[in-house]
Amino acid sequence: MPRHQEYSVAAADERRFGGSSDVGNHPVSPESYDETGRLERWVAENSTWIALGIIVVGCAIRVAYSASCYLNPDEAFGFLAARPRSWFEAYRASHALTHPPMFILVLHWMIYFFGRAELVLRLPSIAGGTAALWLAFAWIRRSLGHLPALGGIIFMAISPAAISGSTEVRQYGLLLCFLCGALYATERAFNERSTRWAIVNGFSLLGALTTHYIALVPIAALGVYVFLRCRNDHAPRRTLLAFASTQLALAAVFGVLYFRQIRHSETFSSGGLSYLNRYFFVAGRDTPLTYTWRAFLDTFNYMVGAATHPLAYISILVFLAGLLALLSGRAKSGRLTALLIFSVVVVGFTSCLAHVFPFAGTRHQAYLLPFLAAGFSAALLWIPRRLATILLLLEVALVPFWALSTAPDNDPQVRSINDMKAAMDYLNRTVPPGAPLFVDEETRLELSYYLGKDDASLDSYYRQLGNEQLLKGHRIVSQKEYLFSFSPGETLATANQAARGIGASPGSPMWIISVRWPGTVPLASLLPTADIQNAKSFGAISLIEAACK
Repeated sequence: MPRHQEYSVAAADERRFGGSSDVGNHPVSPESYDETGRLERWVAENSTWIALGIIVVGCAIRVAYSASCYLNPDEAFGFLAARPRSWFEAYRASHALTHPPMFILVLHWMIYFFGRAELVLRLPSIAGGTAALWLAFAWIRRSLGHLPALGGIIFMAISPAAISGSTEVRQYGLLLCFLCGALYATERAFNERSTRWAIVNGFSLLGALTTHYIALVPIAALGVYVFLRCRNDHAPRRTLLAFASTQLALAAVFGVLYFRQIRHSETFSSGGLSYLNRYFFVAGRDTPLTYTWRAFLDTFNYMVGAATHPLAYISILVFLAGLLALLSGRAKSGRLTALLIFSVVVVGFTSCLAHVFPFAGTRHQAYLLPFLAAGFSAALLWIPRRLATILLLLEVALVPFWALSTAPDNDPQVRSINDMKAAMDYLNRTVPPGAPLFVDEETRLELSYYLGKDDASLDSYYRQLGNEQLLKGHRIVSQKEYLFSFSPGETLATANQAARGIGASPGSPMWIISVRWPGTVPLASLLPTADIQNAKSFGAISLIEAACK
């Protein structure tokens, strides 16, 4: 390639990626470009195709995990809310959840257009999480350059936290899509002084807010960033008006959500989120210092899938090195980008101290993923481009080992779809039709999908259905008092009490089915064998036969 053409490629590369492709934000001369190795030039010129290849691999991993796991009780509850026949009924049913309605409405649409298979239920998360990979890459590339962008997308493609958020029947895949879209639109709005992209930013943030309430954390941090960028870049008045309108719209939408759902929710008002207490600071259990250390260590452990703390320590050091690189001015708008990343972490941690949102290594922190990706990848800005390219390719080579040594929350080793298929087949062969089958709430939610997903009579506004249901010929009996999970020491007594409540005679056969939370010990192995006539376990799923007393 002639020398002047090489320089043109380098200049176009710099303009395209919105930042220096080498350390610092210094212009690349024809001489320095000539000195750049062939490998570095190839990576620079093909970064888009490399990113697309990584995204395809990331999507394939997500589909593979999605096809191999059965639903957990929370995911089954989401299906219950989305299955009503009309949009309005699905919207009403979404109020039973502790989240805004966007995801349930999208899931409702998927169900009635594509069917009710597990993979279909997971498609909104898969599509949103995959789109988020491209949007995150495009944002980091504009802010930091193509090499950091490739490093960031590798992290987001393989991180077990990102895979969990992109495969479960939950809100996090859509949340990541909207959030990464807002980050990309914000950068384009300032780089191009574009009102249109400022409006796209607003719609993306509205999508995030109506998907999950924890979007308030990055929305607050991004608001500070936008304000400072507007001052520094002397944004046009029309762009300022677009950003200001976005904030007003977000406030108005949150006000509607607050008065229509949060204020009247029993879960929010009655301590229904107490199961998250271990992710919050609790005086007497923690000191401020020990909790802060635990919160951040557990957060990085969760994000990188660390089986041991040393990997989390390394990730923290790399993240801090990335922030220092940005603060030192080694990338375009580096200091403000560092402020944005730091602000998200601070706002999230502060909300945890106020017992608003958890922050100690939980899926609720999925919003951190693009910001952590930017922080990790910014560490490459300390390294000369040639060495950074080699390190990036080494990272690609090591990624399979990372992927094989970690697993997302929906691990097929823990909740294999084959276990559920075998359990349902055994149930249909063993339990006589119409015989009472005693369950707790988490099992009832599971059976409402695996036995009743195609039952049209259940496609109505979700409500408490009493303590008896008929699902695929099986008489499902639950407790009159809410019982989420059987206590091993009281399971038989609880089932006998329910049996007496429906008039079962002493000595008659009694079946108990338990689909325990994935990863826990099956109930059958925890009960005294003397009181059990027969028991069969399939992973965390147990079917137990005993005699009524």
